[in-house]
Amino acid sequence: MKRETVSFRLLEASDLEPLTTFFLGLSAETQRHYNPHPLNRETAEQLCDSAGAGLFVAVAEDGEILAYMILARYIAKSDRARYGDKLSPDRCASFAPVVADAYQGMGIGTLMARYVLDSAKRMGLSQVILMGGVQERARHFYERLGFRYTGEFQSDYGLLYDMLIELQGGDDE
Repeated sequence: MKRETVSFRLLEASDLEPLTTFFLGLSAETQRHYNPHPLNRETAEQLCDSAGAGLFVAVAEDGEILAYMILARYIAKSDRARYGDKLSPDRCASFAPVVADAYQGMGIGTLMARYVLDSAKRMGLSQVILMGGVQERARHFYERLGFRYTGEFQSDYGLLYDMLIELQGGDDE
């Protein structure tokens, strides 16, 4: 499936229907690999109510949402405990992406992740971690973006890897 134009932007309140369609259209396998929050209409409503707060979407010309990514200034207690003194708490955010099944492997996730990481730099952040770790199947994707391995841990989802990227060129550099 070819798309002529895809734009990356913050989630807007008016994105409720396309975000709901995006969430409900994800395969069970994709949903199983995404754990920050449920992927349903109720969550889409809550997210659209707080639109613009570190929530990003990739949108096709026809308004279809192709990917959704979180850049949260919040670091979960479990993540803080695992990373320990590797984090600069005031200048760190956590990151969680999900791409529609039909668009996985087409480069949209990479382009959008770069857009979100550039946004993190503009926000003055110096570090970004992967929210709740990442499974082996996605580790190479993050390494290509510049994330580095910092540890691993067992979870209900199996072995997960902690990864961190140090951002260069933020507001104070």
